[in-house]
Order: sequence, then C-alpha cells, then structure tokens
Amino acid sequence: MMGFSEAEEHAAFAISDVPQLTAEEMRPVRRRVVHPMLVSVAPVLNFQCSDEKSEFPYGPAYLSREDAERFASGIGCRVPGEAEWEYICRAGTQTLFPFGDNLPSEDVLEKWLSSDFTSLIAYFESRPNFEPVQDLQCNAFGLYGMTNPEWCLNRFTTSLAPNAPQLDGSYVVRGGGAYFWPWQDEEWVWCVSAMRSPSSGLEEGLACLRLVLNVRASQLHAEIRHAGFDLPADSREDDSSRDELNGESN
Repeated sequence: MMGFSEAEEHAAFAISDVPQLTAEEMRPVRRRVVHPMLVSVAPVLNFQCSDEKSEFPYGPAYLSREDAERFASGIGCRVPGEAEWEYICRAGTQTLFPFGDNLPSEDVLEKWLSSDFTSLIAYFESRPNFEPVQDLQCNAFGLYGMTNPEWCLNRFTTSLAPNAPQLDGSYVVRGGGAYFWPWQDEEWVWCVSAMRSPSSGLEEGLACLRLVLNVRASQLHAEIRHAGFDLPADSREDDSSRDELNGESN
C-alpha cells in the first residue's frame, strides 16, 4: 500500500503533539502495482559520477534533475517512480518508518542516517568473504541510505489521488531525514516512509539518485533460481516487457 495510513498518523502523534507534516499530501492510501526491477543498494556516490576529486568520495552525490536523468540513462537505468520508491523504502513494512513506529536510540539512528558509505564499499570489495557492515543499517530489502533526499520520476501533485493537480511543475523528492541530521525540532518527519516533498523546496535544486533497472519477470526468476533461492509462492512467470515508467506517469 502507498500512502499515509490512519495507523501511521496515530504513531506520528504518539511521537509529537504537532508533527510537522501534511497528511493530505500523502493520501488517499492506494494499492499500487510495482513490476520487477533491480534497484541500486545505495544512492549514487560522488566518486561514481564525477572525475573530480571530492572531499567525500563515498558520500551520496547531490545532482540536479537533469544531471540525475543524464547519469541514469547513460548507463541504461532510470529514476524510480514515486510508488516504486515508497515500495522499496517500506520493504514490506506498513509502519510509520522503515524501522517501526517509534524512533530508536540515537546510536541506532546514526546507522540509518549515515551518509558515509565507505564501509559499504569495503563490504563489496571483501568478496567472497563479505565482511559485515558495522556502521550502516539497511532496510528489509537490503537497501542503504533510503533516508537521503532522492529524486522520483513523477511530477509533484497536491495529493496521491489519480487526478490531483500538479504543483508548480516540481518533481517528487522522497526521503530527507539524513540531510537534516542531527535533527532540530520535528525533522524526524523526513524519515516517514510516506513523506513526500516538491523539488521546488530543495536547496540549490539538488537531490540524490537511486538507480532502477527494468527487468523481465522471467529473467529475474531465472537469476533467483540460479542463486539457489526459492521463488515466492505467488510469483508468476510473466515474460512481458514493462514500459519505462513501470506504471508511473510523469
């Protein structure tokens, strides 16, 4: 399900008497179909998209919308649709945050909100041993850094209703809790799974990019079997190609 449920609203008010969010922008709660895709484990990092030396090579790259689309399409990928982004953020949960309905301790939050992915790079470079990542926390889909502000494919609309009007031509940006860390006042709301914002509110018009790659269902199933895993019982052998927008509209 996509959107801000009544249960999540109750959880938000349990944290704060006046949470700084607009429930109407995250409603109505809707069931959306998300087709097979591959998703990058982390947002694109500085060293991956620039030849220039960066002070934070393993930090997430902040890109303009044009640069994000250019980088993604240049390697055969794309920007995720908004429904896709919420699906991979929630990772099967229906709680206020990907980590539950409550804010964990600060040391646990640090692992969710860290923008230093050095240890993740070390993890992949340690193959075949794969030394555990100690200072970062992934969600249930194994994705890191979903708390960074990330571009979505869609234009921002005033609600999730199918015919809701667009707002000033902005694109959707999801996430953002890591950007504001350490938080002041009510900035925890930017970790809410359903939280959405217009790109017109971005500082310098920059946000992060998570890559998505379209795949055929049968291709994905074959790779899962090849890796020695069982398919979910309700998986269907659908070899049809999916359109670029994966059910999303611009």
